[in-house]
Amino acid sequence: MRHLFFLALIFFCGKISFAQQQFTVDIEEILIPNFPALHSGAHAELDNKWIFIGGRTNGLHGFQTANSFPFNGINNTIYVVDFETMYIFSYSCDSLSDDIREAITSSNMQFYQDGNMLYMQGGYGWKETQQEFVTFSTLTAIDLQGLVSSVMNNTSITPYFRQVSDNQFAITGAHLQKLGNKYHVVFGHRFDGTYSHNNIAGFFTQSYSNAVRSFTINDDGINLSVSNFTENTDTNNFHRRDYNLVPQIFPDGQQGFTAFSGVFQKGINIPYFTTIDINGNGATHIPGFNQNLSQYHSAVAALYDSIGNIMHSLFFGGMSMCKLNVNQQLVTDSLVPFVNTISRVTRNADSSLAEFQLPITMPALLGSNAHFIPLDSIAKYDNGIIKLNAITGRTLVGHIVGGIESPEANISETDPTVSIASNRVFEVYIATAPNAVNEIAVKEPVSLFVYPNPANDVLNMEINAMEKENIQIVLMNAHGVILENYFSGKLFSGNKRITKNIALLPAGLYYVALQTDKFSRAQRLIVK
Repeated sequence: MRHLFFLALIFFCGKISFAQQQFTVDIEEILIPNFPALHSGAHAELDNKWIFIGGRTNGLHGFQTANSFPFNGINNTIYVVDFETMYIFSYSCDSLSDDIREAITSSNMQFYQDGNMLYMQGGYGWKETQQEFVTFSTLTAIDLQGLVSSVMNNTSITPYFRQVSDNQFAITGAHLQKLGNKYHVVFGHRFDGTYSHNNIAGFFTQSYSNAVRSFTINDDGINLSVSNFTENTDTNNFHRRDYNLVPQIFPDGQQGFTAFSGVFQKGINIPYFTTIDINGNGATHIPGFNQNLSQYHSAVAALYDSIGNIMHSLFFGGMSMCKLNVNQQLVTDSLVPFVNTISRVTRNADSSLAEFQLPITMPALLGSNAHFIPLDSIAKYDNGIIKLNAITGRTLVGHIVGGIESPEANISETDPTVSIASNRVFEVYIATAPNAVNEIAVKEPVSLFVYPNPANDVLNMEINAMEKENIQIVLMNAHGVILENYFSGKLFSGNKRITKNIALLPAGLYYVALQTDKFSRAQRLIVK
């Protein structure tokens, strides 16, 4: 059952007040004949050539077990796109061993390019020997230079794949990244069986990793192994998959990543809004900010302004529970529809975060499970972040490729087959601007702050409304069932504080949920 209450700690965003490099964003579609229609696979870039492996060739997966992931949607072809000539080379994966072929033609695998090597790990796909869909427990190393040469010359690709197995790798819907000398599989889940809305009949098993799994890859080009496994676990805040993991330069100069949003919150079937920062010191949950305009994996570009010490993350389309209506009010849709919004999250020099909606949109409901590929020649930091201060005038910085395109916002409850895998390619331009750009700062109409948290006797709830609102505040258990109505009525603009005695409430996980006529939120509450 879907619930209309959504979980997160609320603070509304203000405009940036720090000195910064102002810039605008623009996109233009380009036509590349015979470009493959793909999403949810792996990609790499080598010598002005794009490499695409795995993923799906159909649109959004189904929600009934009979045909959720149809066999004819498996991408069994490796594509090499020569960016200079726009010529496309292809090669079938049929000659590979079953173990390698099945793993690299899965979807939602984790992947990371380290120079000439592309590492692909996990992923969800069909395992012939089991006659079942599984999450693969493999790490595959791919020699890109050899692979590209063989695909372009139509010679055997077999020598360029090596593989090892470990149950730690049985993850899908996560991200694989490298920080220092260690690799990190961030969040995700293990899903075995046939996908369905629910598991009443036992069609699948699912377990979230709730962790950042770290390890060392030992690879001399011939021998491949992994070692030094460690795990950082948080069963409440790391319970995420299908999110965006964006490289960051933090205000203290450290490099790392931020995990934005993702699904699903533990105990209730709705996305996360808060973020997780990951650097050399570990992973830190940031409860004081909500990303409202993008909750699923989409094309993302990262830019850093070194003069202002300001980090920007750009999100192109995708899926979102929230949007701004014609009156620029934030409203929610519990079905989490496809959107065409282009948004920006900015981290200021004082570490504060703010979200903005850009004045341009995607030309259709595009972006979900797409990729942003930075231009090879654009000035970047070693972690792939674009150097904003090196851009002068209007500059091509990269491309948006693939993803899912939908003709309607909400199709999961009607007919997912009307969506398609996209073969559209968009150039992304950044232009430095001397004046402020016309963007909308996202402000939540009502904020909710619950403290202390964890709590054991008295619970305080502070609500701030921007204007008069009809508000209901309830306490829910870990399964989203309403236990008590804390407040119901009109709240005029300004602050209100509610105090409740919870001394008799059994220890465990709860939610304090707020809902207005058009907006809903809630906060996870731990009672000790």
